[in-house]
Amino acid sequence: MIMPSHSEAEVLGTGGQIDGLVWSLIDGSYDKQREVKDVISVSLVDIGKKKNKLVLSSCHSYLRKYGKLPKHHRTVILQVIEKIVKDTLDTIPEGLAVDLIRLSSDDLTGTKDVEPDWQGAASSVLVALGRRFCIQVMEELLRKFQPGVMPHFFVIQTMASLAMANSFGFVPFLTSVLGTMMPMLESTKQDNMRWVFASALARFSESILDYIANIENAPDPSVKKSSFSSQIYSAFSVLFNVWLQSKEAKLRLIVVEALGHMSYILSQNKLEEQLPKLIPAILNLYKRHHEPFHITQSFCMILEASVSGGSKILDPQLDVILNQLHAQACVPADFGNPSTVKNHNELLRCFAVLAVSFSGRVINFLLVRLEPNNERTRIGTLSIFRQLINSAGAHLEDKKSLIISGLKIVLNETNNKVKQRFAQVVIAMAHHDYLSLEGGDLMVEFIIRQCSLQKETQVSSPKKFDPEQITNEALRAMCENVLHLVTTTISNMELVLWPFLLEFLGPVRYTEAMGAVCKNAAHIASKKREAQDDDYMIEFSTNANIPKPHALVARLLVGAGLPMNGRGRGIHCLQLLQSLSPNIHDNAVDMWDTVIPKLVQYLEDNLGDDEKWSMKSWEDLLLKMLSKTLDEAESEDWICELGNEFCKQMDLYQEYPEEKNFLFKCLGVVMRKLTRKQIIQNCLDRMFESVKHNSQVEREGCAVGLGFCASSHLDQALSKLEDVTKKQMTRKSSGFFGLVKAHPSKDKSEGDTEKVKCTVMLCYGYLTLYAPSNVISSRVDANILNNINPHFANVKDTSVKQNLIRAVDLIGKSLHPSHLKQNYPFEKKTSLINHMQTYIKAEGTKDISTETRALALQSCATLVKLDPPLNEADMFDLLKTATDQIFALPNGPFLSSKSKDEIHENQVNEWDRLMGLSMSSLQQMLQEVLMKKLTPEEFQNIFKHIEPWMLSLDETERLRAVTTLKELLEFYLGSLPIVGGGASAVVFMSQAIARLVPRCSDPNLELRALAMECVQLTLKIALRYEGKKPDYEDKLVEALTILKERSDTSDPQGLYNNVNDLSKVLAKKIPQDQLQEFIFLLIDALLDAQSHCSSGACVVLNTMFKSRGSEMMGYVSDMMVALHSKLTVLQYQQTRTGAFRAVRTLSACHLGHVMDSLFNYPLPLDEHITECWRTLAKEASLLESIYEKCLDVLSRNVHYEEKLDNKSNRVLSRTAALLPLTVICVLFETFQVEESEPVLSQYFHRLFASILTYNGSCKGDVKGPNLGPAQLKKMEAFSSKEKKAVTSALSALKPSQLGIQCMEALIQRCQSPNLVKFLQQNSVWDKIASEEEFIDGINHLAQGIVEHKVDYIARLVSCLTPVMSNLHDPQRVVVAAFLAELINQRCGSDLTQVEVIMNNLLGRMVDSCHEVRMLCVRGLGNISSLGPSLVQKYCTTVLSAMMAGMDDKEDPEDDITIESMSGLSKILKEIAESNVRPILVNIALRIRPCFEKEKAAVRAAAFHLFGDLSRFGDGPSKEPFLEQIHTNFVSILLHLNDEEDEVKKACKFALRQFGPLLNSSALNKMFQQYLLEDINISYGEFMYDLSKIIIVDLQAKVNFYVMGNVSFFRSSWVTIRGNAAMFAGFLLGNLPKEHQTIISKDHVCGALIQLLKDPAAEVRQKAAEAISLLYEY
Repeated sequence: MIMPSHSEAEVLGTGGQIDGLVWSLIDGSYDKQREVKDVISVSLVDIGKKKNKLVLSSCHSYLRKYGKLPKHHRTVILQVIEKIVKDTLDTIPEGLAVDLIRLSSDDLTGTKDVEPDWQGAASSVLVALGRRFCIQVMEELLRKFQPGVMPHFFVIQTMASLAMANSFGFVPFLTSVLGTMMPMLESTKQDNMRWVFASALARFSESILDYIANIENAPDPSVKKSSFSSQIYSAFSVLFNVWLQSKEAKLRLIVVEALGHMSYILSQNKLEEQLPKLIPAILNLYKRHHEPFHITQSFCMILEASVSGGSKILDPQLDVILNQLHAQACVPADFGNPSTVKNHNELLRCFAVLAVSFSGRVINFLLVRLEPNNERTRIGTLSIFRQLINSAGAHLEDKKSLIISGLKIVLNETNNKVKQRFAQVVIAMAHHDYLSLEGGDLMVEFIIRQCSLQKETQVSSPKKFDPEQITNEALRAMCENVLHLVTTTISNMELVLWPFLLEFLGPVRYTEAMGAVCKNAAHIASKKREAQDDDYMIEFSTNANIPKPHALVARLLVGAGLPMNGRGRGIHCLQLLQSLSPNIHDNAVDMWDTVIPKLVQYLEDNLGDDEKWSMKSWEDLLLKMLSKTLDEAESEDWICELGNEFCKQMDLYQEYPEEKNFLFKCLGVVMRKLTRKQIIQNCLDRMFESVKHNSQVEREGCAVGLGFCASSHLDQALSKLEDVTKKQMTRKSSGFFGLVKAHPSKDKSEGDTEKVKCTVMLCYGYLTLYAPSNVISSRVDANILNNINPHFANVKDTSVKQNLIRAVDLIGKSLHPSHLKQNYPFEKKTSLINHMQTYIKAEGTKDISTETRALALQSCATLVKLDPPLNEADMFDLLKTATDQIFALPNGPFLSSKSKDEIHENQVNEWDRLMGLSMSSLQQMLQEVLMKKLTPEEFQNIFKHIEPWMLSLDETERLRAVTTLKELLEFYLGSLPIVGGGASAVVFMSQAIARLVPRCSDPNLELRALAMECVQLTLKIALRYEGKKPDYEDKLVEALTILKERSDTSDPQGLYNNVNDLSKVLAKKIPQDQLQEFIFLLIDALLDAQSHCSSGACVVLNTMFKSRGSEMMGYVSDMMVALHSKLTVLQYQQTRTGAFRAVRTLSACHLGHVMDSLFNYPLPLDEHITECWRTLAKEASLLESIYEKCLDVLSRNVHYEEKLDNKSNRVLSRTAALLPLTVICVLFETFQVEESEPVLSQYFHRLFASILTYNGSCKGDVKGPNLGPAQLKKMEAFSSKEKKAVTSALSALKPSQLGIQCMEALIQRCQSPNLVKFLQQNSVWDKIASEEEFIDGINHLAQGIVEHKVDYIARLVSCLTPVMSNLHDPQRVVVAAFLAELINQRCGSDLTQVEVIMNNLLGRMVDSCHEVRMLCVRGLGNISSLGPSLVQKYCTTVLSAMMAGMDDKEDPEDDITIESMSGLSKILKEIAESNVRPILVNIALRIRPCFEKEKAAVRAAAFHLFGDLSRFGDGPSKEPFLEQIHTNFVSILLHLNDEEDEVKKACKFALRQFGPLLNSSALNKMFQQYLLEDINISYGEFMYDLSKIIIVDLQAKVNFYVMGNVSFFRSSWVTIRGNAAMFAGFLLGNLPKEHQTIISKDHVCGALIQLLKDPAAEVRQKAAEAISLLYEY
């Protein structure tokens, strides 16, 4: 076929400028900047979508014209062609398409070498064109694909891509293509050509399958797969027999992929012929490739093709396939590498494919592979089973039993990874109804066995660490979820699980799984009970493996006894017990249905809350339920059987001491209900046989169980203890309770004997406690104490010691009158207490690792309650031992410096627990001591032991002491009857309160509250001694409750207020006879190690001086001596302040401060001098004199000294003068005093003016002062080191900072919170501290003064205007700035001051200081704020000043110019048009050069001023001003996207202002709507829309604007050049075709073409975007 063609170089042009623009874009399309290159490509594509013939033919012509164009450039153009073709394929003329096909074809084969980017782009063009012009493309490709001639790589690649893109168009050519290709395959030697042929054959095969799959829509419905089988087979043979053997890995992979696709096309018999060779060859590739995904994927295709229609042709190869695939499947997938995961999934799919035809052989093969105990093999095999079970469906229906039977080999697996995978297989089997078959119960048992796994006790070493390790906890949690999922979601599993699950409650190995088993069994049982299913009632006789009812009760009750163990099994055990109740005992059903839900609710409400949960309460509830159950049974035989079952199950809890503890208690309850002696004896024997004597938990359970038994059978219990003693504790040569004390090497049972002793001792204690109270007192000495006493001495074993102590405590409780119901004089009490003290002391104070202290103290607390009371010496020893041994303990566990271990959290928790027990026991003991003799004297005796610890430097020791005191005071108050004697009778009152006062402000917040509460309790005790009733409420004392609540404040003022309020209460409550002791103890407290505490004591001391000073005359001198001695060493500032106040209070008539002497102290002022000044400032009469003196010094003295360069007279440095700076510091200190406010209000204007002037003087880098004569003289006695320190401190001062601080302090003290807030919001002080923002800070300061201190304006002006004549520039600058802003603020409406200021400013317009002149211009411009009338009055003078300012020759930075333009802007808003008319155009012309100034502030001011001039553009001056608008319009629009935000805002303002003058409502609307000051605009979109309106409403000016933009193509700013290109493009692009004649097209387009060569990438980019809009030119 001869295709129509265009001329080689013909361009289907429009005849317009766009032709040249397109050519320029094509020419610049390979820009060096990637961003520009992309934009040019996009522009070409955009134009191409509108003018596809132009762009495509231009690209064609360009490429034809420049045949030697760089390859990368050709690539970009070809990519543009491809994109345009894809979007406009339907409108491309055939002739042009043919040209492009030939062009692309030529580029495709332009070089024999392979150039992927270039030739790939050409190939993409051909593929894109082939979607419509497939015949033409194929004819062109076939022209270069001739028989006998090796084609170009990309010819084949293109045909492959085209086959995928257009199968309907390509397949008709396929026979021809294959016919030409086949002979070439065998002769092809190059790997890259083989690769492309193989790839093409794969795509051809896919194309055939796609064609066949959509045959109903195909152009030739007669095409069949068999039409290509023989040709594909020929290719298949070459690829398989020759190419697959290549050494090149990439080639082998593409070949194997092609073979996979081609296998679908081969006939079944041909495929069968190849399989014997094909399968091994492909499998062999696994050894040669590290990433086998493509091999597996292809192999799966071959397998799928082979088994289609149930074919068995794979039968001979099956074993080889399975072996190879299985080996691959056993390699774990790396989830960090997606290709390995995909490969693994494909391998599993291969097995699913094979199972379709060979299910039996596949299953047998897999089962054999499970036999070796190899982790990888088993995991891989189980993964395959899971895949088959889930996906093979009907194909495995007859293999279910075989699979279950074969998988039994995994049941005893020990590897957690394998078990996890097997659990996944089990749940898959459950879903597909495998577990109902024989052997399914073993699978369930496997899951439950994993639920029994315990946490690993040993951590694997780092060297052996496996990141994929499956922990026991993880496996257990998974299997628990599996079991619950199977139970609750698979309905037919109930037949498998009920009542089978109950079998797992009996064996000990399933103890850890009890929670999971009970949870799921309860779920099924409750459903069946509710539904009254026939199989709900269990036939225990026929289900021999299910525990009998008594066994279930015993097992579940013990399980519920520890409800948090087994991951919260308690609730599930109870629920199962309830759901099984009809199967247990008919009499228990109703009671359990009532009680058990309440117990479950109790657990749900309390178990997770440590504060609510009590293990003892829970045990009592369960034991009560057990007792009621025994009562409901009404059968001793049933009770005996239950007791026997408890005995039998003891062996289940050999490794569960807590459970065994509860079992013993349950057995004790059962024994209490029994009357048969032999059964009781059997139970006791079994209990002592089972108990582990080295376990405290078990021995306690045994002891309690024995105690429960003794409550009904005391003699039998005592007999059992005696029997145990004789058989297990007695030596041949010793007494009844003698212990074996032979050398360990001679008697190995000594340790066991000690443990038995522990159990026996504890048993005696509980036996005594639970025995009938009417008989125990007669037995305690003979049967109990006589057997215990010999063992108190020389106890080495901690367990023996602790259980002896527990026994003593229990015996003491049993002998208390409240238990015995009678008094019993216990003569052996003192001896036992001495033993307890010995044990306490032996523990030491360095560490706490046992409960011995706490237990011993509890025993002492129990014993001191008994008669007779201890003598004074014994009591002293007991109290001292108890407090010293507890309070001195450290605050937590610690390690020695040589230890390399770390303290773990569990160690800290254990420490806290033991410490808490010890403290609680101590407090309990002290309360019992006090209760024995409830008097103030006895309390004082106890307090003497607590007091030293309250003063400790260690916070923990103080806290322990005060906590103990608080508990003791509470107990005292709660136990105290109404007594007499008055507050003085409370002999410990002054001492206790004086020691507590510092603690009321302790750093520890908890300690503060405790101390405050202790003070309140002490005062309440005093009220009782005054005869007040317990319910009497003293307002002062009750107010301490509020102080306690407020004591947790971290605010110093709040803390002060709290202590101050406390002091007022104490001043009224301390008795006269205890006052002196109280005061001197408070003075001692000034040196408390804690600063807050000493300060708190000082506050109370001050109040006592103020309120009760008249009572202290007899010892004032002693107090002063004491105070002075404390002040010399006091370091805490707050305490020092309080001490100075105390001194002032006691010596109010002795004021001897001399200012001159204070001035002589060096700077910075030390704390003593500072406090003196502040103390003086609190007296108004003194403060007036201070201020007069300070103001005089500031006005008469030079603020700084300058060091000048002798030659240039330039200032080298400035140093602050010492005396004025000292005054500033003094003023600052006086301003800190609140009492100074009345005097300060009188002096505010004078102080403000002086400090403001000083701040101006010290602005910037002014150095600190030098020492004066007085300071130098005072330093003569100093050492050189001290002199250096003083000099360094002085030089380090920053006068500017001190001046600002002084001003800030003045403002803060002037009773104007709004002013302070205003200054803070505007960051005034930070600005004044900055040289750059100093003037701005002064402006805000002036604003604040006018707004909030307007009454001072006139006085301030009178104080400041004289400064304008000062010699020092900095002082004139700061005052000029302040006065200029006063005008702006209208002097607070005091217009008389305006004229005064204006005259001063006009007088300084010729000031030698550039900055002063600028500020004068600013101030004169600020008259705009005065209102029209006054502005009109001064406008002539001010306008002249502004114009003169714009002409200032000594203005290198344009600062005065900016101020002049800014001032003009403000003034123009207020004056009449007639005043401006003569100079309007002149102003516009004067500011136009400023539009393009480098300084952004100048540009912004100029644009803003131009906007202000618009106010006068609508009157007589409209025409000339409108011309100025048009002249500047383009410049303003371009700067609307200026680099600086302030310029953008100014342009927005100008456009909004002159918008109404443009005679275009649409333009004006856009300006007003979108150009809001603080809203960002999308500049490109805005200008695009704006250009459309300009074209409609200002059409006559379009060319003018376009040319204006062209003039900005040469701007020095990159952004402006880019903006101009974009604006010009928008104007030209949106201009209707009929109006394009008004444009100088050639000039503009030529300029745009030049911009494509601009050095800035941004400009080239914008130019390309602009050109993309000119497709109609």
